[in-house]
Amino acid sequence: MSLLTDALDRVLNWFEQNDDLDFAHFESLQPGLKYEEIEEKVTDLLPFRLPKEVYELYQWGNGAWIGEEIYARFFDDYVFLSLESALKIYCNLTGIVQEDDPCVVVLKSKFNVQWFPIFEDVDGRGYCVVLINEMQRETTPVLQINFDEIYDDPYIIYPTLTKMMLAEAECYEAGVYSNEFYEEAKYIRSKYQETPIRIWRA
Repeated sequence: MSLLTDALDRVLNWFEQNDDLDFAHFESLQPGLKYEEIEEKVTDLLPFRLPKEVYELYQWGNGAWIGEEIYARFFDDYVFLSLESALKIYCNLTGIVQEDDPCVVVLKSKFNVQWFPIFEDVDGRGYCVVLINEMQRETTPVLQINFDEIYDDPYIIYPTLTKMMLAEAECYEAGVYSNEFYEEAKYIRSKYQETPIRIWRA
């Protein structure tokens, strides 16, 4: 078992054994997809290749059920998007479509085609995205795209998806979310992040 799958299983085990969080329910997460199902869904829609870490993530679980997003926040206010939802958002943000909303026009003009959303802020403030490339890579950094700071280059919040999930598994097991130990969350996450946190530039 890889470190990524092990970390995800630790989070899932915590969900199964604890039902004291309003925002994170075991039942709100969909079962994983087969590798061939992922390939079929992404091949014609994406211009680049998803990293192997992302394939592993979606083989483990396919994000929140549609309509269950408010109960499937994986960490803080971020929902684990199903692959179908992630693809729809990606195509919407990178597609050339006439828009009337000036905020959406700005967002689309700044959204990079290499950014693939896997977590969405339920309050509509942004996404956590992974990088897609012409050649498939093993790992991917995780970037935080904040709509309030869309003119700025995003921060690389974790050097790999695996490190992000190891941090979140430790946060759950330490009682960060059930006891609101948010200062402890900062300490735990800092162990898995690069210091100083770097800005991503295309």
